[in-house]
Amino acid sequence: MLDIEALTLYNPWWAQKKVPKIFLKEHKRPQFDLIKKHLTKKFILLLYGLRQVGKTTLLYQLIQYLLDKGTNPLTIFYFSFDEKTADFKELLKIYQEKILKKKLINVNKVYVIFDEIQKIDDWQTKIKILYDTHPNIKILLSGSASVSLQKQSRESLAGRIIDFFIKPLSFKEFLDWKKINFDLKRPEVYQSVIMPEFMDYLRKGGFPAIIKEKEDEFIRNYLKNTVLERIIYRDLAAEFKLKDIELLRLLLEMIIKDPGMIINIDRLARDLNRTKITIASYLEYLKYALLIKEVRNLRAGFLVSSRKGKKIYPTNPAFCFAYRNDFYKDSILQKIAEVVTADVLEAVYYYRNSMEVDFVLKNKDTVAPVEVKYGKPDCRQIKDFLKKFSCKKGYLVSKEKSSSKIKNIKIIPLWQLSLNPLSIS
Repeated sequence: MLDIEALTLYNPWWAQKKVPKIFLKEHKRPQFDLIKKHLTKKFILLLYGLRQVGKTTLLYQLIQYLLDKGTNPLTIFYFSFDEKTADFKELLKIYQEKILKKKLINVNKVYVIFDEIQKIDDWQTKIKILYDTHPNIKILLSGSASVSLQKQSRESLAGRIIDFFIKPLSFKEFLDWKKINFDLKRPEVYQSVIMPEFMDYLRKGGFPAIIKEKEDEFIRNYLKNTVLERIIYRDLAAEFKLKDIELLRLLLEMIIKDPGMIINIDRLARDLNRTKITIASYLEYLKYALLIKEVRNLRAGFLVSSRKGKKIYPTNPAFCFAYRNDFYKDSILQKIAEVVTADVLEAVYYYRNSMEVDFVLKNKDTVAPVEVKYGKPDCRQIKDFLKKFSCKKGYLVSKEKSSSKIKNIKIIPLWQLSLNPLSIS
């Protein structure tokens, strides 16, 4: 059972009048300024994303911002459900009786901040009631490991909530945090400086806690133990009441070790001795957890995509580093380059029929092929695609800047695309 002492540990600013410096970190994510603008509005704010991407730090920084603006520390209430279970009503009861010493509704403005909210049963209903009955409360929420959190919030809290997807650091943020200077207008000048940093970024995946780490083994252990296994063995197991956790782990490892594999549910069911429904459901759980993403095969008419033949990628290149000692082998880096391109472009489609193109960008009835060649540049597939479908432009994502120029095909180094996704437009 919770008591006031436990709550004061979560809210040190009640006594100290500020957030301890160790919680604030040195850098702020770009989302900080965007979220800050919404603090004066009634809407519930939801921060969601993978574990260890900095959601809790963002919440602490927002709390410090409120304190700097003169907010009464006692009117900022934070609690994390990650390590402790607590009854929702009991939490608010203790806060009102022991800290505010009055009913929530009788305070001019109160900030209620709940971390890892998805761990409360029926959290949407409880938050909805709190929101509807207390117009003086500003509610901030965070949640990890499940994109279903966003779906549930939109369904149950429609018109009441604004959500923010917090991703790992972009390559640009990664360089900024490491104080590496560059000029996007002259990328070629900085290639020799940035390429080693880009390789470092690939193995760390933009997770803030390991930016300064150097040892491969430490980085691998962090990614496995703190991110992947915690999501599999704790978050997903608890949220979906899963019993076959080893199947979840096995499927994830298969995808991580072979990015871009085309999923055949029938074959997987036979090979793993599970039902097709089980395989399909467990893949959905990994998708909910933001650990994998699917890219669908776009049919020739460009109006529909096939439900079969989906390519599956891990959402972060560092997951591959965690499970592969041959990460820097050329054939593996080709796959890693596809993972990064799929993420940066938020790819939805690829094309595979008489030819195969890694990704296809689609805007209404206009399409553009994107091929990833991290070894020797090869434009044959793009040329065939452009000719077959009378497209005006295609893109080749390469390892380094090529001196060659090919009609209607723009060649972009992967590191440059990662710094400036808009270079494909």
